[in-house]
Amino acid sequence: MNLRRRWPALLGVVLLAACSTPAQAPPVPQTVDPAAPAALGTNGAAVPELRWNPCHQTFQCATAAVPLSYREPAASPLSLSVIKLPATDPGRLGSLFVNFGGPGTDGVGELVHFGPKYPEELRARFDLVSFDPRGIGASSPIACPARPVPPSGSPLRPDQREAFYATSAAPGKACTGELLGHVSTANVARDMDLLRQSVGEQSLNFLGYSYGTYLGSTYVNLFPGNVRAMTLDGTLDLVANATGAPGQENAPVDVRADTAGAQLAELDSFFDECVKAGPRCAFSAGDPGQKFAEIMARLSHGPIGGTTTASLLKTVDSAFYQVGRWKRLGETLNALTGPSRGAVGTPVLDPYLATHSAGFLAVQCADSEIPQDQAAYGKLAVSEAQRVPYFGLGAVFSMAQCLGWPARDEDRYLGPWNRPRANPILIVNSRYDPATPLHNAEAAAKQLGNASLLVVDGWGHTSLNVHSACASAAMTSYFTTLATPAPGTTCAPDAFPFTS
Repeated sequence: MNLRRRWPALLGVVLLAACSTPAQAPPVPQTVDPAAPAALGTNGAAVPELRWNPCHQTFQCATAAVPLSYREPAASPLSLSVIKLPATDPGRLGSLFVNFGGPGTDGVGELVHFGPKYPEELRARFDLVSFDPRGIGASSPIACPARPVPPSGSPLRPDQREAFYATSAAPGKACTGELLGHVSTANVARDMDLLRQSVGEQSLNFLGYSYGTYLGSTYVNLFPGNVRAMTLDGTLDLVANATGAPGQENAPVDVRADTAGAQLAELDSFFDECVKAGPRCAFSAGDPGQKFAEIMARLSHGPIGGTTTASLLKTVDSAFYQVGRWKRLGETLNALTGPSRGAVGTPVLDPYLATHSAGFLAVQCADSEIPQDQAAYGKLAVSEAQRVPYFGLGAVFSMAQCLGWPARDEDRYLGPWNRPRANPILIVNSRYDPATPLHNAEAAAKQLGNASLLVVDGWGHTSLNVHSACASAAMTSYFTTLATPAPGTTCAPDAFPFTS
């Protein structure tokens, strides 16, 4: 699902003028399958005692002991690294837990980087709390190679296919240890419930970005009575990530989520905005879509000045995360423009596939039902390459490293997602998000049952990249008052393409 973090400035100054005034939305009736089994909670695990010590100048740090397995809560403790930015107002409302995505992203370092940039009102009213999830960062680590070797070769080239699948499986084969079978998002959610109690909160306030939206959604369904307020920013389709909807179970995760369709939509929008920008976009002359197709056709015959099909698609993928990179993308594409050397529409045989961290793989391969039939991937590649030019193949093979993954977490959570809860959830999503598409957020809102969706009319992945004072104000208002934006509310981004 291509949930890799990016490094922007955070939420802007709190201004209400740019978006509709939030209003309390009525709760939506919940429907839960009465036959669904009760989910395993913390099973009587002891609440960790946190001994806070000053760290990183204005922060406080502690460690927490949590069970390896919640089926045996008194055995084999793990250590979690926890961090807090104390509220500046003595009349604080409580603690706000933050997860910055991934999976595999450490929370401690991210809060140090982003914490001081949150709106002043939010920092005044809440202690900002984060932690390195189990297996990640300074918490008890998984026993995997620090930097997995990326897959080599192409799954589309017959002479390279065997090597591709063999090298894809190599990171999993190099991992060892019992922890590998206990790193699902559900167990991270159980850890977070213990931490909620450790900081003295009767109910959880939570802000999750990207993968963090899956953590939040899992928590709110494992512990529906323990949640006060939850914002999900850049939201996954929960069913697609877990198992796939009926009829989609045998498709890979990113195909189920249709991230490729979102990437193609953003590419088309890039072309439109480039033409509107005129000279401010170096690629604006003529028909950008046709020129891009010709560049891809030329690259199918070999590199152009060191640029390959995969490296260009990687550049495009990176630029999609924030519009501040679009100007450079236009310059890169313009430098590659030249006479076509092949028929437009030549198949991509060397798709760009992200290199995932060991932490990402350990969690994602545990959380999701991943099809294991190599032959099925090959067949699907044909139809997806036709359905979604340029990006379809990447979605098919993006999680090939989960094929044959050596561990399984029996305590993961696969739904239902709509357990009754007291207060509505706020979902925020940009209109053109290449990693967590708007249609995923719309699906999640329906799956959760009582969520309010706020759309930012911008381009990029989460409000960490799509800055919007309007969205920032709405989130702050929600956390402090529980008021959600009126249905249909949209926010403008603070930055537009090719304006700087």
